[in-house]
Amino acid sequence: MEKINLENIKIEPFSIKHIEEVTTIHSQVLDGWSMKSLIGDLANDSTASYVAVYDGKPVAFCSFVVTDDAELVFICTHQAYRGQGIASKLLMDSIVLELPVGITRVVLEVRSKNEAAISLYEKHNFVKLGVRKNFYSSPADDAIVMELYKDGAKELD
Repeated sequence: MEKINLENIKIEPFSIKHIEEVTTIHSQVLDGWSMKSLIGDLANDSTASYVAVYDGKPVAFCSFVVTDDAELVFICTHQAYRGQGIASKLLMDSIVLELPVGITRVVLEVRSKNEAAISLYEKHNFVKLGVRKNFYSSPADDAIVMELYKDGAKELD
């Protein structure tokens, strides 16, 4: 695994030029999206999606549905770059710097067994609202519902 300096990570809006690399990232995760779903994300006026770019290529992806608030619907990192804080940087930079002005709240659902993701969210002051029993299938799992108010977002250490 290549060690990454987070200062060399650039956050930019997801676009069609990223589609091949982001499709590869999604193929490495549970519940990953297909290329067709990612193209649909690009075409949806209600989404705001971002990539973390290193050395000219996307290494992580996140997507929000934006209405009166923002719902984080996906975040994932290429397996070769996990555990280095890239998802953390992508998440916080997207929330603090990129989401439209006026969005004050971010909500999400996460698999109850996804300890790495839960830890990431808690690190940045997301709080648990409740549990949706048997929300996920293949494999079966509960969903933990979490929220963050942007004024409570914790910057990177």
